[in-house]
Parts: sequence; C-alpha cells; structure tokens
Amino acid sequence: MNIIHYSRNGELSKALSERAKGIIIAIDSQNFSIHQVTLPKMGKKKATMAIPFALESKLLDDIDLLHFEIIKSSTQNAWDVFVIAKEVLKDIERQLQQAKCKPEAVLPDFMLLPYVKEQVNYCESKGMTTFRDGVNQGGRIESKLFQQIYGSSNSIKTNFYYSNKIKLNIQTSTTQKGSIQYLSPWRLPLVIAIIALLISVGQIWVKNNQLEEHLDRQRASNEEQFRALFPDVGRVVNIRVQSKQALEAVTRKNDTYRNDLLSKLSLEVFPNSQASKIEFNNQVLTVEVLNELE
Repeated sequence: MNIIHYSRNGELSKALSERAKGIIIAIDSQNFSIHQVTLPKMGKKKATMAIPFALESKLLDDIDLLHFEIIKSSTQNAWDVFVIAKEVLKDIERQLQQAKCKPEAVLPDFMLLPYVKEQVNYCESKGMTTFRDGVNQGGRIESKLFQQIYGSSNSIKTNFYYSNKIKLNIQTSTTQKGSIQYLSPWRLPLVIAIIALLISVGQIWVKNNQLEEHLDRQRASNEEQFRALFPDVGRVVNIRVQSKQALEAVTRKNDTYRNDLLSKLSLEVFPNSQASKIEFNNQVLTVEVLNELE
C-alpha cells in the first residue's frame, strides 16, 4: 500500500499519480477531534442524525461546517465519533479528482498505528507525536506533551502501516469517485426519464383542460334545460336541489287541482256520491264514482 499523508496545511506528502491504485490518504490527526458519545439504543442512521447535536456544545465550529464519521463502540450504546471540517474533505476530493485517483481508504493517520490493549503505540516526527491509545482513539500532539502524559512505561514506538482490518474509511465531500464520475453511467437514462416525466405532465395538463371545457359545456347545457322546464326560477344555484324542489311544488299543485275538481263534481253533480277519477278521451268525459254515501 502507498500511504500518502495529508498535512494540517493541506499538502500531500507526495504527488498523486494519475489513476494510481493502492493509495491510502492519511489525514493529519490534528484535523480531527475524537469523541465518544453515549445515546439511547438506536440504529446508525438515527445516531448519525443525533450525534452532531449531542456534540454541538463541545465543538468550536458550526456543526453544519463539520463532517461526522461514526463507528459503533464496544461499549454498550456508545459511538466513537471522528469530526473533521468539510472543507478539508472537499480539498482532498478535489485533488483526487484531478488525478483521477480512487484511494483504498481515507482516514486519520493515527489509525495506521497498531492497537494493543492497555498499550500506547506512537510515531514521532519533527517534534510531534502521533499516537493511538484505543481502538478508535488517538491523535497528534507535541512530543514533550506526549511524554508528560504517557511517559515511556506503556508506550511503544512504531511505524505507520495499513491493514484491511481497519474498519474506518472516511467519505470525502461527495464520494471517492466524485459525483460526476459516479453519475456518468446514469446520465442518459436520467435524461430519458426526465423527458418522459415532462411529456407525461404535459399530457395530463392537456387532458385536464379538455375535461374542464367539457364540464363547462355540460353545465351550460344543463342550466339551459333547467330554465326551459322551470322558467319561474330566478337564480340557478344547485340544479339538482332546485329541480327536486320545483318538481315537489308542481306535484303539490297537481294534487290540489285534482282534489278541488273532484270535490266540486261530487257536491254539485253527485250529491250522495264521491267522484274519484276523471278521464277525457276522444271527446268523451268519463267520471268514476264511488258507492253512494249514507
């Protein structure tokens, strides 16, 4: 594996070769702040959303400017959290894209030191010491401060190396491939899908307009027929309700006229009987009479 260090100043320890393989980007641990957060029992997706707010009071920068990489800790309900500025990851992403390089992993450099329980492994360079004192714990501080904190009793000097057992791989600002390269194979299907969607929306709009015009014509025709049947109605509000009301009024009038005529005939023509029905057919008037009244 070819380990390339990314310094705190944003410089790579060696130039990236175009389309190089087996590259490990080791970011200076001073770019990170390492935390362990205990939360109620939840999945990684929910923890990823909750952790930035849990750490907000402990961080100097706005959480919107920071990237949070989390790993489940061996401690119950605890998460190990790696916090780094998004700008750093964007800069790394830019350099990787320029070299068209896909690294094997991007991670803090202390994770390239071996981990041994109850032991601190460290590496010195230019008055600074990079150390690892936990599965996902470590950092980079001045060598004098490191000696004051850890001494030499349980610390072992070692070198950086990469192992496939390392679970951490920090995603850069987009993806390691870069968004353009990743979306490239989907460009044509995506364009076709968008065109099909636009055509479908256009067709739906045309159909809706046609239906609206048809409904308007039908409403006008219904109102015209209604006014022809019931000319006495002034304002048309609800044809269904007004038609029912008008028909009920006509039925009441018809019943009234029919009952009044039969009563009149019964009184004047058949004083001792009750006329029940009148028919006028072919110039002949027929009156049906019930039995004589006592």
